[in-house]
Amino acid sequence: MTSRIRVEANGPLLEITFDHPPAHAFDQQACRDLDTAFGRLCDTPALRCGIVTATGERIFSAGWDLKAVADGDRGEDFGPNGFMGLKRQFNKPVIAAVNGLAVGGGFEFALHAHMVVCAPHAEFGLPELQRGFLPEAGGLWRAYRRLPPSIANELLLTGRRLTAEEGLRLGFVNRIAPRETLLDAAREMAMQVVAAAPLAVEALLEIARASEALPDAEAFALFQAGLPAHRRMRQSNDYYEGPRAFAEKRPPRWTGT
Repeated sequence: MTSRIRVEANGPLLEITFDHPPAHAFDQQACRDLDTAFGRLCDTPALRCGIVTATGERIFSAGWDLKAVADGDRGEDFGPNGFMGLKRQFNKPVIAAVNGLAVGGGFEFALHAHMVVCAPHAEFGLPELQRGFLPEAGGLWRAYRRLPPSIANELLLTGRRLTAEEGLRLGFVNRIAPRETLLDAAREMAMQVVAAAPLAVEALLEIARASEALPDAEAFALFQAGLPAHRRMRQSNDYYEGPRAFAEKRPPRWTGT
């Protein structure tokens, strides 16, 4: 059976494309395929950043394949990291390049991504309550973390869609780019990530996750105690390569060791 996603390594970038038009909806197998791609990103040292987008210009993803559910596919074997891999803790940055409408799981994925680049006509919605259930793949609480509570309440309770411009104004969207250059804008942002030290990037994501809900005193204590990726960074050659490169007025040569 043809996969609903396409995966391609582009130098240090792993580009993942939803390819099940018109809605790019996800069934159980598609979720497992997507999580396999994320595993490749996380486990391959040469890959430094992921970009997730979709074919076409109308829809990024409508999330759960409700037509399949209506036809009797009630299974929820989405793989170890849940629906669309939304339980996975990424050790590499992931950029959502949103080409159109992102609703349900599509919006939940954008909320889970580290950065969002979108087309001007993109919209984001969580219509689950209007369909009789909740956004259970992380969107419910991530909406409150990434957006002002009053806006999150409105989107969840009424089903209203967030526009690209509103998302940019609220700090959820990083950049808006024309559809024809959307992937180029995401790649440009990703290559800026690649310029940073790989172990430092991994340590930052680790500490940001662990300290997200902590008061300052506990966050400092956690930071000083050191988490695994943070300790690897501190003990690495790259930890000293940055200062050497600065002193020698040259670009750093990161090895990830």
